[in-house]
Amino acid sequence: MRTDTGFSFSDIVAKANDAVIVAKAGKGKSGKPKISYVNAAFCRLSGYSEEEAIGKAPWFLDGPDTDPEARAKVEDAVKAGRHMRTRLEQYAKDGTSYWVDVNIMPLFDGDGEISHIAAIQRDVTEDVRREQELLNLATTDDLTGAKNRRHFMERAELEVHRLRRHGVPFSVVLLDLDHFKQVNDTHGHQAGDDVLKEAVRRWQHGRRPFDTLGRLGGEEFAILLPGADADAAMTVAERLRTTIADTPFDTVAGPIDVTVSIGVAEAEDADQTIEGTLGRADAALYHSKHSGRNRATKASPIPIGKPKAAGQKG
Repeated sequence: MRTDTGFSFSDIVAKANDAVIVAKAGKGKSGKPKISYVNAAFCRLSGYSEEEAIGKAPWFLDGPDTDPEARAKVEDAVKAGRHMRTRLEQYAKDGTSYWVDVNIMPLFDGDGEISHIAAIQRDVTEDVRREQELLNLATTDDLTGAKNRRHFMERAELEVHRLRRHGVPFSVVLLDLDHFKQVNDTHGHQAGDDVLKEAVRRWQHGRRPFDTLGRLGGEEFAILLPGADADAAMTVAERLRTTIADTPFDTVAGPIDVTVSIGVAEAEDADQTIEGTLGRADAALYHSKHSGRNRATKASPIPIGKPKAAGQKG
């Protein structure tokens, strides 16, 4: 299309810094859109040539971490002929992921039918990474890399909501390193820091991807296990215990043998709040400490009106 100013809009699109994709709309309910045009910026961003992209479905750049809900919303908007804007994580030809802020708009023919779908993508990868760094600073324990207490409690409250609304079980595992004060007093605080960091490294490796490991304070940690009942949580707890006890910790003071005591509790309606579940896990942890340490104990419901026993951990 040319105007009286003498320039071509197609030239502007071709040379734009933002990636532009145009897909021909599919016909009928089962028809799928197919890419009919990409500009040079798209090829630079994705690593795919024009020839490689033409004819593919617009979502061929999706990958394992692309949000399926965001993609479903895009598809719904396209089918309904609505403009929409969202963020998507996509994957380049070499397998690296990147983030785009994408504007999607339907294009209509003379009969008012959707003929094409256009998408303008702006690379916002650095923005997303900076946002993630800020989020990590706000939610992560500086020393160990575990989530901090505030973030752990927020995630736990979400599980309480899921339990009440949908009956989805969850459990908490409290972990307290045995004789940690003695490690600090005997080997120094740097060695103690080494122990804390290594314990978290081992626990992070041993947990499920969707579990949350948090540092509640000092040498006490907790793991939130969505979807796990008490028996499943005990299996996880035993694995977490052995990963600490089986191999000495390398520290600035040399190898140190470390063990951990564990309390496990499955959330119940009677707990009312996450503090109630944590309280029962704490009582089980207390039992592990006073039964010889280096063991995991499953909590039993506390009779109404009977206060939880209190004791000194360590």
